[in-house]
Amino acid sequence: IPAPSEEDQKKVLAAITQNALSYSEGLPNFICMQVTRRYVAQNGSDNFRLTDTIAERLSYNEHKEDYKVISVNGTPVTNRKHEQLGGATSSGEFGSMLYEIFTPESHTEFQWERWGKLRDHVMHVFSFRVRLEDSKYSITAEEVKRTVTVGYHGLIYADRDTNNVMRITMEADDIPEDFPIRSASETLDYDAISLSGVKFILPLKVAMRMKDGRNTMKNQAQFRLYNKFGAAPSIIFDNAP
Repeated sequence: IPAPSEEDQKKVLAAITQNALSYSEGLPNFICMQVTRRYVAQNGSDNFRLTDTIAERLSYNEHKEDYKVISVNGTPVTNRKHEQLGGATSSGEFGSMLYEIFTPESHTEFQWERWGKLRDHVMHVFSFRVRLEDSKYSITAEEVKRTVTVGYHGLIYADRDTNNVMRITMEADDIPEDFPIRSASETLDYDAISLSGVKFILPLKVAMRMKDGRNTMKNQAQFRLYNKFGAAPSIIFDNAP
């Protein structure tokens, strides 16, 4: 397929931006299950070993994400927060990541790359870069309890027919030399998922990879069992005793 003209590229990018910035506003309140499998490969090898499997109930209510850990390695747990899991974790898949890429405050630099194909749909593929001074993307090294803000770059895949972003790939830039984590990357996939008979673009899976001086950590998370919920029902009784 011939590449779009520069004028058409600008129009497409404007439509993608509009959809991305209004994405969270269009989401209903819902709950789902997030299942994350975490792996580690030691001493620079590609021999990944499964370290744990974490199941969390994720609720999205009034545009805010809330995680509740349900089980670790199949064993039920209580009173464990997402932030207390340790190791490599991620959040922000339900709109904040998308918003930070497209908000004018990030001064993101976009460039047309190519046509692509994802799950049998033709995609516009744009590269992007957010510089350190405009970034809100952070990485935390749990072992030293230190968080740094970094710049990042990557690709967005947007459906040619709907201009909805269906995949984001991103890689961290400008990591401080004295920070334990030396590289970090993430790939987030969306798909059309039915809630109460209405289809919404929702996260499907996310893959994250981090490297320190010796080891590589890899997370693979899937989002399942989406269910929509709304206000609690009211029950009205008559005046009989």
